[in-house]
Amino acid sequence: MSTNARTPPAALLPALLALALTGFITDAGAATFDLCVRGTSLEETRTARLQLTVEGADVAAFAPRLGAVLANRRFWGNRADEVFGAPYDAELCDETIAPTLKLTITLTAAQAHDLEAEVTRGTGSGLVNAVERALGVARETPPAVLSKDNAPEVGEAVLDAQGKLRYHSIRVYYATNRKQSAAVLPDEHYAGDRGALSFGVVTVALPKSHEVGQLEAPSILRLEFTADPDKHVMLQSLKVLDTDAWRAEIAKRATALGNPGILVFIHGYNSSFGDAARRAGQLAFDLRFGGSTVLFSWPSRGATLEYTVDEQAAEWSVPDMKAVLASLATVAPGTPIYVIAHSMGNRVFTRGFKALLEEDPGKRRPFKQIVLAAPDVDADVFAREIGPAILGKGPRVTLYASSNDKALAASRSVHGGYRRLGESGKDLVVLQGLDTVDASTVSTEFLGHSYFGDSGTVMSDLKYVIRKSLPPEERERFALERVTDAVIGQYWRFKNH
Repeated sequence: MSTNARTPPAALLPALLALALTGFITDAGAATFDLCVRGTSLEETRTARLQLTVEGADVAAFAPRLGAVLANRRFWGNRADEVFGAPYDAELCDETIAPTLKLTITLTAAQAHDLEAEVTRGTGSGLVNAVERALGVARETPPAVLSKDNAPEVGEAVLDAQGKLRYHSIRVYYATNRKQSAAVLPDEHYAGDRGALSFGVVTVALPKSHEVGQLEAPSILRLEFTADPDKHVMLQSLKVLDTDAWRAEIAKRATALGNPGILVFIHGYNSSFGDAARRAGQLAFDLRFGGSTVLFSWPSRGATLEYTVDEQAAEWSVPDMKAVLASLATVAPGTPIYVIAHSMGNRVFTRGFKALLEEDPGKRRPFKQIVLAAPDVDADVFAREIGPAILGKGPRVTLYASSNDKALAASRSVHGGYRRLGESGKDLVVLQGLDTVDASTVSTEFLGHSYFGDSGTVMSDLKYVIRKSLPPEERERFALERVTDAVIGQYWRFKNH
């Protein structure tokens, strides 16, 4: 377990100084520290406010990390692989929508000295062991362990009057070149017409009953005619931001509590702004992504019969995509960026990213992982023109393809029979620098085109890609198996279960 292995002790000094001012003496020999703490594992990301009272010793210099370890030990059942702590910040740990944890411990001066020595060494496991030794004789105020009914996950937990979980609320920052309307409802604020590039944030509600890979929506068969946050994934609010405020909010959440980074999602054809924002929120939640989630929404008409109009809008959006990627690349130095592009959105992203690298190759550095999901891109054009410009240039690039994708089969027909990058079988694309994964064995919805977000199997693999940055050969022990084809070459596919 790490207690902030990615943050060197020197970098903690400003935060620790600020924390010393937030701790206040409650009585002789006791101080209370107001903290934000986060624990992360592949399956969980939990953030909470912790009010830590320490009696008998001065721990101001390392209270954030001590509080994070204690929160994991006492409230989260030691399930976190990494823990992080910082002075309380209302925007990161809003106690009005997530439970506040309270804990009192007693330490001797010698025990505090041992704990501080472990923090100075930067050895996370040593700090955990020292805490365990110290608390063997320390007095703790018995806390109420968080249950599944009130434990905050990614985003914010909205509770009822009894403190039980109702639904989760996820912030999704957006950049869009859709035209704004006068509509009040967040779903309708941006339609399918072209407009100037604008920025903002939406909140996406996911119900307590949410299942991985699902976009729960009202059903006429269940006599549901309007969206309900207790049952459905829905947009609750939208706020337009200026560029500076947008960048500042993204940077703050991307760098806080472990520098988790930025997740960027670019939607595909036949997608409204509301559809895309809900999908972005669902992806962030299902991936347990603790950083900032950013949606780039280009002006798709959101209609099945508007395919050629969407194609033109995608091409028109490339310069704006490039501008957004350039902005994110400089929003917070050292902050990793992860990209998931779907369907026709891959045309927008890959051409925008290519243009960015051609203009300033140095802006590739923050981009850590790129996922091309069911890309509706001409495979030959990608292999000859786009691939050489973006593959092997820094970020690892993963391709998910399927032979069951009926939407791409239709696109192939529209484009004169030329294969699409997201197709599998004998047309599977294998290139140097591209991690190709055949998802044909994965269960899909009718069109077989949204498996990247609808399939729990693919979502599990995406966790290892986005959260752990594992290459496919290190994911073989989970869901993938290696395939070597004499004609196609080497690629990976999902195992049959």
